[in-house]
Amino acid sequence: MTPSFESAGWFARHAAIARQFVRIGVIRKAQFRMEFVNQVVMDCAFYATHIMAFEFLYRFTDSIAGWSRAEVRVFLGCLFVGDAFAMVWLGQCWLFGEDLKKGNLDTVRVRPAAPIVLYFFQRFSLEGLTNFAIAASYLAYALFSAGLLASPWTIPLTVWAVLLAFWARTVLTVFYSTSELWVLNSDLSRYAHNFFMEVTDRPIAVFHTRFQQFLSYVVPAAAMTYVPASIVTGRLGALGALAYTAFLAVFGLAVFRLWRASFRRYESGMG
Repeated sequence: MTPSFESAGWFARHAAIARQFVRIGVIRKAQFRMEFVNQVVMDCAFYATHIMAFEFLYRFTDSIAGWSRAEVRVFLGCLFVGDAFAMVWLGQCWLFGEDLKKGNLDTVRVRPAAPIVLYFFQRFSLEGLTNFAIAASYLAYALFSAGLLASPWTIPLTVWAVLLAFWARTVLTVFYSTSELWVLNSDLSRYAHNFFMEVTDRPIAVFHTRFQQFLSYVVPAAAMTYVPASIVTGRLGALGALAYTAFLAVFGLAVFRLWRASFRRYESGMG
């Protein structure tokens, strides 16, 4: 079998698995409709809180860490879209520490499907998909209000930036969870998720230069929102964006390899 056929088969298998995850997720939410409504309302409150906080601040200043009101709106749009993607597909990560301690990861050893896909993408969220539509609408509004839609490059740049944000969130989810495979009962993945989500809910330009570098190149949480927003707004040039995309691709592949190597330490019922 040629490599191209092998790759096609790999994608076909995982697409079929993803369809099943979607079907199960839709059935689950059909049985818990109030939970669906509550989650949508909670996330809308999350969006509203962030928007109102920055809109209030910009009543007293024209710039925050060099970012204008229009640029911060684009930043928030990228934040909301990336967060919605994580909710749609990566919600299972919050249970990783518990599943590891209880020895519940045997099913993800199944071959030929990738354990990362089987575990982290298993909890499809229908309410997350609803919030993704709301987030995408706000991003479109932010692009319009910033006058960026007049440029023919804005749409392809936005697609590039959003895909980069999705990749970054997936990579970092796996990266944080890898720590649990080495330090059992630590809840390090949950702590890392919470910490880095908090610091990247705002432009990292507000932090000290060395911390900005840490968030960009050591634990590249800046790639979840700050870098994508910088690409769309033109704050990061084409060459810089290409270089950072290449860096994040290599970083991600290294993280996946590290996770697979670390996962070999897992034993059913450990802890």
